[in-house]
Amino acid sequence: MIGRWRGPGYRGARAATLLLVFAAVAANAQQAEAPPIPTPPAGANPVFHVPLSAAPGSELIATDLVLGPDAQGQAHYHPWEEYLYVLGGSAIVELDGAAPQMVRAGETFTIPARAVHTPRAGPQGLRAIILRVHRAGDPESVPVERKGPDQ
Repeated sequence: MIGRWRGPGYRGARAATLLLVFAAVAANAQQAEAPPIPTPPAGANPVFHVPLSAAPGSELIATDLVLGPDAQGQAHYHPWEEYLYVLGGSAIVELDGAAPQMVRAGETFTIPARAVHTPRAGPQGLRAIILRVHRAGDPESVPVERKGPDQ
């Protein structure tokens, strides 16, 4: 006789063994989750600041902005346009002379060059990516002192 004898319970035992192997593999796959995405500390966190080869004398600046709920920064402006992409929470953009605008997760907003604005987070806080193209040597940001109604 060539081969092995397989009794009546062989198929059931084989199926049960395969089922256990697949269950073990699936359980292991669930444990191997992707690592969490780190959240940088509150504030303006530099991502990169690089020269642009296509525009000599210019540089691209990227910042990861994290603000707590209802947090507000200092009024300022940039010599060049600023591009805001909200990753989470919301931003309330206040440009001088314009009504405040809410920018929510997944939305973008362009702040014109030299427009005085005050960064402000919505009630859930804010996480956003900010992009700016600057001429090399220009200041990244120019603070503006706001005067109260008595001054």
